[in-house]
Amino acid sequence: MQSPYSHIRVIDGGGQRALHFDDKYVQTLIDRNAPYRLQHAYTRTMMVGLLYPPQTTSVLLIGLGGGAIVQFLNRNFPGVSIDAVEIDPEVVKVARDYFGTTAGPRTRIIVADGRDYLERSTERYDVILLDAFLHPREGTDATGHPLSLQTQAFHRSLHARLRPGGVAVFNVLAASEKSYLATICSAFAATQVVWTPGSNNAIAVARPTDAMPDEFTLLSRARAMDKRDLGFSFEQVLKGRERAQCPS
Repeated sequence: MQSPYSHIRVIDGGGQRALHFDDKYVQTLIDRNAPYRLQHAYTRTMMVGLLYPPQTTSVLLIGLGGGAIVQFLNRNFPGVSIDAVEIDPEVVKVARDYFGTTAGPRTRIIVADGRDYLERSTERYDVILLDAFLHPREGTDATGHPLSLQTQAFHRSLHARLRPGGVAVFNVLAASEKSYLATICSAFAATQVVWTPGSNNAIAVARPTDAMPDEFTLLSRARAMDKRDLGFSFEQVLKGRERAQCPS
């Protein structure tokens, strides 16, 4: 399927289903028998953001893809409200028809540019997840991350949409790591970086004003999560954090 933004393919194999962009990028991967189990290592790492707020009741996701993160949150955190914003209407259709990702009582799927949505929205969130990529072109960096989502104005809009104690969580590909992380670090008062084992993805967790939770608090919250059957270990994910957080 050709959309205004990319060539979209859905490929089945080995009990899994994958969403590909432009025959190169595997954007979403699910287990067809358990679509709420996160298969991509970087998506599991992004969930570390749930440990930072005192309580997570609302999540904004910029970049829907097939909706694996939406299904994980809906299944395991049914009390959490989710807004998922996707620029490509064809991706929303594919997520619905091939991955079973739909809106629900506490889930909204919004077709919009993430930057425009944040500028006009009045909602506030405990966690904002940024996982938006396009085929590399004019207006993106070399990895396909939109340059419009790397500006100071965009980061200010994130500040305004976070609740006290909330965090923005960025999926950063290694190819753009240093420059992109530098823009995040300059825009937020506190940033921590979590590396994904065996992957090119670094996950940046950022707060606009507040200090990050201390080590004991994060570890306690991770161990509480790990008492549940979530399909991976939050404590293991935490081990990927770097002490030196921002590029010099």
